[in-house]
Amino acid sequence: MKHLTGPWGSAINKLFIILLLCVPILSVGRVVVTSSGGYFRPYYNDGIYTQLENLFNNSQYRLKNPTSIIADEIVFRYAAGAYMRGVDPILINSEHTPLGKYMIGASYVLFKTDTPLILLSGVAVLAAIWWLGRLVLGNTTQALVPVALFSVEPLFVNQFRFVPLLDIIQLPFILLSLVVFYLETKKKYFWATMILVGLVAATKSIVPAVLLSICFLFYLLLARDYKRIKIFIVMSPLSVGVFTLSYLRTFLNGYSLSDFVGFQKWIFLYQQSKLILPLSFWRLVMLNEWQTWWGDQSLQTSNDWTIVWPLLMILPFVFVILSYFRKFTMPGLVRLLLLWILVYEAFLSVGAVVTRFLLPLLPILYIVGIYTVREMFLSRKRL
Repeated sequence: MKHLTGPWGSAINKLFIILLLCVPILSVGRVVVTSSGGYFRPYYNDGIYTQLENLFNNSQYRLKNPTSIIADEIVFRYAAGAYMRGVDPILINSEHTPLGKYMIGASYVLFKTDTPLILLSGVAVLAAIWWLGRLVLGNTTQALVPVALFSVEPLFVNQFRFVPLLDIIQLPFILLSLVVFYLETKKKYFWATMILVGLVAATKSIVPAVLLSICFLFYLLLARDYKRIKIFIVMSPLSVGVFTLSYLRTFLNGYSLSDFVGFQKWIFLYQQSKLILPLSFWRLVMLNEWQTWWGDQSLQTSNDWTIVWPLLMILPFVFVILSYFRKFTMPGLVRLLLLWILVYEAFLSVGAVVTRFLLPLLPILYIVGIYTVREMFLSRKRL
């Protein structure tokens, strides 16, 4: 790709960078500015905690015939406050791992609100996308394109409207795991990778951590790097240790390691109950037909869906096909990202999904999609 040179080229490049940086600032800033009552307004206190506790105790989480149905963000607010008051995480919202809620609780202690944590998590997400994009695209400016595009995704923007949700807190750890693993494949050990995978598991759910581990092992297996496969497996207890540490309160309360393993088995069986309506993920992404799994299992549309999603799903297949016919090469990091897309989409294809499940997938699809379009353009110019 030819670059503009001279003072005009430099000025245009700087203007392009400024415009790309303005996109996420305006996208997220609009939510912050238009928030009723002030986005960073301190609101959390003992009275709010008591109200949340009453809502929770009269909701679907406690009663067979609840007087109210509460949203996830209400549950996480209550659980975060309870954890900070010393309640065992296996007693409240136990289907989600506790670290994300401890982080929300810490935000309450420091700021009396959860929005600073959510905003910081969003910035970390965009920074991680830029890092990945720079490694893949080899260009600092081009790496801002997937950042800008993802920042206007309704799915991402809504994470700042419906606060606090655990997805936005977990996502930076997932993206950084991909970056750091790729960098550590050039080293002897996987210290940072294991810590990040453990943080992924501890923040919301162990499922993405397991899928990341599968993805990493596939990558090493395809490279026939059996030495590093052994190192990866030998070091995997470190990620388990990080995950287990998030349940320190449980062990302090006298539960044994056997009890802890049994509890994790219960969570696994609970999550396994969602493995219904296979391939509904593809109907959601391609047609915006979301399959509910309760009542009459009717089809609904999602406000998060955009027309870009079907194209993003197709581009990785285009890249693989063109690579097979040697139209262009497949760098190692691109291969890793394609494996993540494959593993994560395979998982989403076996059960019921909601749009939030796509957050770990969409940034990678944007990066791979932009790389594919760029390579197609460059290959045509070389003809």
